[in-house]
Amino acid sequence: MSKKDAPLQQQHLKRPVTHADLEWKENGQPASTAFDDIYFSTASGIEETRHVFIEGNDLPKRFAALNQNESFTVGETGFGTGLNFLCAWACFDNEAPESARLHFISTEKYPLSCNDLQKALSMFPELAKYTTLLVECYMPAIEGHQHFSFADGRVKLTLCMGDVLNTLPELEGRVDAWFLDGFSPAKNPEMWQPELFTTMAAKSHPDTTFATFTAARMVRDGLTQAGFSVEKSDGFGHKRDMIKGRLTQTAKKQKTRPLWFHNPSQHGNNGTIQNAIVVGGGLVGCSTARALAERGWQVTLIEQHQALAMEASGNPQGILYTKLSANKTPLSRFITQGYLYSIHLLGSFASKQPELWQQSGVVQLAINDKVKKRHQDLARHFPEDFLSFLPGHQLSKIAGIPLDHDGLYFPDAGWVRPALFCQTLANHSNIKVVSNTRLESLEYEADGWTLNLMSDGAPQTIQSRNVIIACAKASSQLPALNFIPLKNIRGQITEIGCTDDSALLKTTVCGEGYAAPAAYGRHTIGATFDFDSDSAEVLTEGHQKNLAMQKDCAPELYRALGGEQANILGGRASFRCTTPDYMPAVGAIVDREDFLNEFAMLRKNMKHPFSQPPRYLKGLYINAGHGSRGLITAPLSGELLAAQMNGECSPVASDLLDHLNPTRFLVRAMSRNRS
Repeated sequence: MSKKDAPLQQQHLKRPVTHADLEWKENGQPASTAFDDIYFSTASGIEETRHVFIEGNDLPKRFAALNQNESFTVGETGFGTGLNFLCAWACFDNEAPESARLHFISTEKYPLSCNDLQKALSMFPELAKYTTLLVECYMPAIEGHQHFSFADGRVKLTLCMGDVLNTLPELEGRVDAWFLDGFSPAKNPEMWQPELFTTMAAKSHPDTTFATFTAARMVRDGLTQAGFSVEKSDGFGHKRDMIKGRLTQTAKKQKTRPLWFHNPSQHGNNGTIQNAIVVGGGLVGCSTARALAERGWQVTLIEQHQALAMEASGNPQGILYTKLSANKTPLSRFITQGYLYSIHLLGSFASKQPELWQQSGVVQLAINDKVKKRHQDLARHFPEDFLSFLPGHQLSKIAGIPLDHDGLYFPDAGWVRPALFCQTLANHSNIKVVSNTRLESLEYEADGWTLNLMSDGAPQTIQSRNVIIACAKASSQLPALNFIPLKNIRGQITEIGCTDDSALLKTTVCGEGYAAPAAYGRHTIGATFDFDSDSAEVLTEGHQKNLAMQKDCAPELYRALGGEQANILGGRASFRCTTPDYMPAVGAIVDREDFLNEFAMLRKNMKHPFSQPPRYLKGLYINAGHGSRGLITAPLSGELLAAQMNGECSPVASDLLDHLNPTRFLVRAMSRNRS
């Protein structure tokens, strides 16, 4: 049977995401050439959105009834021009309590290009202030989730790029209101499938509502069979009817994740003040603290040194470096999403902190044929506005210094001041930084966790119901977390005085090592990888290795830096903390002994039908093991951990949560009969 003849529900294979092909009507309105359909009403796009989706889901009243710090989640099928999102945001601003939060989750198979998005939304000047913020951070068309934060975290947007029948099942969490807004069922039948409605029901709760512009029989029947009530009401403009309703029946169970990866049940914030202690004042801890603080949590951030970012996060220049795979491995997907989120987050801070980072681009050199082939494969799987494979002479123009190799260019990347990034993240009214304080031990009692500290040389104890351990390798020294195989890798960077020639370097150049453009008269180059050293001493040998990497990969850059006579001004040695699979450990901590007993059958049969999820150590979490990619993975990890703790929809797909779950190390050890 040909693909054309195959049932529609069998045709939703994952394909590369491509931009929508538009036709512009005489009135300036966009229409899809693929679906021969318009994106919004010719009468009034805003009024249509307000009538169908805002009023259809009773959002003004529901927003106004939210408690302080409570979150509301909207799910949408078909982001299109983003008009529905902007209208929902405007309504939320007008109606919701100041500390309430909106999470808008939307799927899109054919996203508009940034230029087309801006052109389409220019028709609605009353939404200009929201449009500007959306356009400023709009990202390339890359399959997977893209997460954005607006208005100091009050409004979150998660775009799920790809076929809705692939992306929606990967959503982890519950939606409060649905906007069903794909192109009409007659012109886009692939979307309006029974599978869509059953998945919606599975991601809903008894108070979840829906609204849609269409009253087509197949849609009414599909929603009814999935467990929703369906009510006809007056449509907008020339449309006679629309439908709306709510979930009235328990959703049918869908294929679920392995039971041992089920996270502890969390309820959304209903207005109570939540408290947490984050241990570790590096980029991981500061990112986690910030994500919780934006959700109204009161956070105490404990740092053992006299200031934040005194270890690996204290390097003078950090590079947004992405080593990706064309095979879309979990690691590559997570790095891609983290890279996009970090760029967005840095951009949101840069208006007030212009010295925070330089979006100068990053060049990755193809230093041999194997790397060149991998780079060329990547270029075929990603859009050009994300990365492009360029010949050496073009990269040389971009870099400002002659380069001997072809390679990749990431136009949106750059270098960051990690310590300033940490300080910026921790600068929030809900975060209290406690320095010169080291965690000695952790004990659980009936009312929460007791932390035994050494503060300024004196013992001290504090208590909290929620504790997040984010202190790199030291995290696994706590008995409750020692099943997580964290490993330190020593790295040394070198600071070199700028010369007249090296001042021409305009972008970071990566080969075996990296060299960043000059800042305050000096370049940062690096970095060594020492797997067997635990010394924090800055070594002459390390400086020589860093210079040798430049000499081998970028000889003209090496010469510009001064070659053997390079003016070495100093350096730093610190430790990257990583895991065996290079994915960080992010999430709640299971009771290890209980898990080994209750899931003992994993040693014999990985498909054993367990009936109960694991028991967790209530209120204990970890965020560690980010290796050399902390600038890319730490901010997103802090965001997803805060969402998990707050009972919200996750900003990343459910299968990625499994690959980040700390319990994975117990499962793997048991499957190999090693635990």
